[in-house]
Amino acid sequence: MKGRLATGDCMRYWNGNVNTSCVLCIELLETVEHLFFECDYSAQIWEALMKGVLREKFTVSWEEMMRIMRDTKRGMINLFLIKYMFQATVYMIWSERNRRRHGETEAPADLLIKLLDKNMRNKLTLVQRKGDKEIGEGMQHWFNTR
Repeated sequence: MKGRLATGDCMRYWNGNVNTSCVLCIELLETVEHLFFECDYSAQIWEALMKGVLREKFTVSWEEMMRIMRDTKRGMINLFLIKYMFQATVYMIWSERNRRRHGETEAPADLLIKLLDKNMRNKLTLVQRKGDKEIGEGMQHWFNTR
């Protein structure tokens, strides 16, 4: 959130000979905004997971997502789903980006979508088992957005 990721735009300042393009979609310059979630690859993942949760507020804009996650009027369950999925998706896309940068096998967006959905369901199951009354209905809300 503080813009400290070693994306292509940052790496070019450290080493002028480094490849600064996005390895997910081959865009010329990889930035935080591009990688999360303007890139075609990451936008596909973000849309599949969050369009139903965010509804009319759906966006691929990094700055707009920062504003949405600070909005306490969204409701506890909805805000939990947004924040948790944002964190998990950023981590998963960053990991995929690094795997590709290091020449490892590419994972299709559909696989990451399935893994992230399963991750959310697992997290909501743990929350339910712990007896969290505020987030306990999260699973039902998550399935209603699918």
